[in-house]
Amino acid sequence: MPVDDRDDKSSVPSPEDKREIKAELQSETDKPLSPAAEVAAERDADRAEPKTPQGKHRRWLTRRNALIATLGIVVLLVLLVLTAIVAYRLGYVDRYIAGQIKDTLAQYGIRADIKFFETKFSPRTVEMRDIELYDEKTGERLGKIDRILATVRIDDLFALSLHRDVKLQDLQVDGLEAWVNFDAEGNSNWRNIHIPPPESNQRILFSYSTAHVQLNGAVIHYGDQLHELSGEARNIVATVVPDDPNAPEASRMNKVEFSSTNSTLIYDGRPAIDHIDITARGRINQTRAEIQELVLRSPIAETHLSGVMDDWRRPQYKLDVNSTVDLTQASDILQTGTTLRGVGNIIGTVTGDGSKYQVDGSFKTDALAADGVRLQAFTLSGQGGGEGKSYNINGRAVADLLSAGDFQLNMVQITGNVMGTGTDFRWLGELRAAAARHPSGNIAGLILSDVTAESRDDALTYSAGHIAAARLTAAGANVGNLQASDFHGRTENGTTTATLSNIQTGAIASSGTRVNGLSANNISIVSRANVTNIETDNLRVGGIEASGAKVGSLNIAGVRLAVYQGGRIEGQSGDINAGTVALARTKDFAGGHVDSVRLTHPVFVVEPGSRYRVSADLSLGGGVLGQINIGSARAALVATNSEVQLNNFDANILGGHAAGNATVSTARGGASRVATNFSDRSHARKRRGGIERDARPIQHRARKPSHARI
Repeated sequence: MPVDDRDDKSSVPSPEDKREIKAELQSETDKPLSPAAEVAAERDADRAEPKTPQGKHRRWLTRRNALIATLGIVVLLVLLVLTAIVAYRLGYVDRYIAGQIKDTLAQYGIRADIKFFETKFSPRTVEMRDIELYDEKTGERLGKIDRILATVRIDDLFALSLHRDVKLQDLQVDGLEAWVNFDAEGNSNWRNIHIPPPESNQRILFSYSTAHVQLNGAVIHYGDQLHELSGEARNIVATVVPDDPNAPEASRMNKVEFSSTNSTLIYDGRPAIDHIDITARGRINQTRAEIQELVLRSPIAETHLSGVMDDWRRPQYKLDVNSTVDLTQASDILQTGTTLRGVGNIIGTVTGDGSKYQVDGSFKTDALAADGVRLQAFTLSGQGGGEGKSYNINGRAVADLLSAGDFQLNMVQITGNVMGTGTDFRWLGELRAAAARHPSGNIAGLILSDVTAESRDDALTYSAGHIAAARLTAAGANVGNLQASDFHGRTENGTTTATLSNIQTGAIASSGTRVNGLSANNISIVSRANVTNIETDNLRVGGIEASGAKVGSLNIAGVRLAVYQGGRIEGQSGDINAGTVALARTKDFAGGHVDSVRLTHPVFVVEPGSRYRVSADLSLGGGVLGQINIGSARAALVATNSEVQLNNFDANILGGHAAGNATVSTARGGASRVATNFSDRSHARKRRGGIERDARPIQHRARKPSHARI
């Protein structure tokens, strides 16, 4: 057999191979075919009607069909691109992205009306103009923006999803004008605006954590009915830059720089405070703000703040404050009704939660004046808190000098608790002063304890549980160890009324006169215009020594005093029972005593410079003057610091009767005078040896009045 014949015979499939090829052609799986079965499947696929499952399958995967399919895909892509271009040109893309931004702002509680919106694919720029912002719930107007130019990145813009993430890369805001208003209940027109939680949420479409934000030429209108404030913040410029773009989004911080110039603030309808400038630097994120420095400059004060605000949703803050206040400018601009002069420095810490706050700090000034009240080297330190206008502070105030009108305190120290509401206040504490000075007198070592002072409705009320003074000098008299208790007073419309439960003094010395203490109960005081009236139910006077005379203790009822501006004192009292008055012995006088001394209708006047005058109706029961026995006597008494006058006296003396006038000098080198009518009458009954004899009276009358000059 030739070789070629053998090769031809080997290429013809055997019956067994034909059966296997036929089985493969009948298979409906995608299992790979043998080469012979693959050739047979291709021949069957080329027929008009393939007979095997594999031939039918190969009919759709031919090169011709593949070419047609490729051309179809290309045409479809071209149509899609053309559709996108047409949609962009017709504004469908703009409206779509604008809708995405509006939906995102709605999640913050803001409804935005955008009158012009334009997008550009390269670079990815969005421009919006004439934007109106409203509260989505109430419809209240929040603000308007002239222009926003933003570079954005939109993830999966054409994905089959209803949600999109719009991420800002750069944002420029021009011409922002916002309105921030609070009603009488403290509710803000921004009360419904909120920042979504920082947690991952696909519904939060508007992401700004990596954006560079620039705010130019903004204006904020402010009004607060509750605190009677209004004003405008002008020329606002702010930038926000990511601190670390690679930080996790939940903790990412942004650097912020802020400035505002030529702003205005109005309080309670008073003249506006102009030229207010603010600068600030810090870091913020969605929940927290770190204030590195905030500086506020105005004609009234320059204030530096730094600190932390922990929660935007519920403001919680801790701020360090250093402020210099020009009280002169504050008084003139705010028209507080109290004229203030001076410059003060405030240093402290303020912490708060919403409208509640706590303060811990101090106020210092070298000199301060307020409506006639002046302070030198004044320091106030304290701790306390409040909410709104209400406050409650515990503190300590120290001043080298405090003067109010003619009243002056040296080395003053005040401690206690102050509470109030801005217009009213109440103080509980203690006051100490090394010295208190007034034209009518001086006090050394003054201490007022358990003190209460309250101002309400233009009325000032005050009280003190105990008042003590080491020394009091008034009207030429020195009073030691003054003690008073249960003092209450009220000042209103220029009138002061006060009461004292008890007052006691130590020794009182004045121009050779010494009183061994006073005590009085139930004292009432009324001060009006230039006179102060003082009344007491009972006055107890210790022993008195004056011009060589000594008097024991006295109980005097119904004492009434009138103290005039300038130091003049006028007084009167009920009758005075002085008892026995002892007269000291001198080289010219043998001394003596007068018994049953009584003064009725006493009136006295004390003048500045240790001058005094006392007048009363004097009655005596008797006594001894030197070697002379005197009987009962009556006279109109007038006593001054230089002499004692006995006018119209009527006295039984030397077994006779005398009437006239006498003047006794108590001043050194002074002259005493007596002008009297004297008569001698006697009647005696004698007994001798049981025989009684009547002695006829012997009468002697001076033919004319006698005069003596001693």
